[in-house]
Amino acid sequence: MNFTRTVSSAFLMILLSVPTANAQSDDAQAIKDLLEAVAAYMQAGDMASLGKIYAPGRGVHIIEGSGVNHGWEDYRDNHLGPELDAFKNFTYKYLAIEPVVKGEFAFVALRYELTADTDSGHIEMEGRGTTVLEKMDGMWRIVHTHTSGRRRN
Repeated sequence: MNFTRTVSSAFLMILLSVPTANAQSDDAQAIKDLLEAVAAYMQAGDMASLGKIYAPGRGVHIIEGSGVNHGWEDYRDNHLGPELDAFKNFTYKYLAIEPVVKGEFAFVALRYELTADTDSGHIEMEGRGTTVLEKMDGMWRIVHTHTSGRRRN
């Protein structure tokens, strides 16, 4: 009798966890798709679309190497915009995007590759990053990023 009750309880727990697992899987895929779009928007210089993905306010931190920007507007105006203006033949992509969803928050480990021509010459970089997202009004928004890279040999 105890064995049957234990097996029945375990089976019920598995059934009850399936919707949660599916929801996390759906959110993980949505986050992967969103971050792939972020890289494409950066490559295209599409600031309007990027502005809809970053959460509002100066509490959002975008850290690249040892530099930090506070909020989307600061990042757009004082870092990303000038950087993209200086790049020619720019390519940017995220790889190995690994989201972990915890309710209304998610953190993501990823790799990135960047190539561009600048007035100083051609650059090819690879790096790693972490992105933290929060689900706001049903949409995943970036609340923190930290990337670090190095030139490829």
